[in-house]
Amino acid sequence: MSLFWGIVLAGLGAYTMRASFVVLLSGVTFPDRVIRILDHVGPAVMAALVVTTLTGPGGQLEAGPVEFLTLGIMAGVTLWRKDLLIGLLVALAVFFALNAVVA
Repeated sequence: MSLFWGIVLAGLGAYTMRASFVVLLSGVTFPDRVIRILDHVGPAVMAALVVTTLTGPGGQLEAGPVEFLTLGIMAGVTLWRKDLLIGLLVALAVFFALNAVVA
């Protein structure tokens, strides 16, 4: 099997697993408590991604002023707009703009 077909097969498997949850759970009504808990999954994943980005393999801090400024702007925009996706998009734009200016 070539690398291409391995990637295609892995992609189809991943898509099938994700789609199966949507199809199998489409008629299920979850309790309000579960919905409230699931609302925190996005911010928790974002926090984990930020921490792993800002630290090195040994746990030491490897972030500079651009990263901290971007993180602060993202936090501010997310709290202001109450939307994690808008905060992420603004942070991406700020991060790449600052890296283009600094570099």
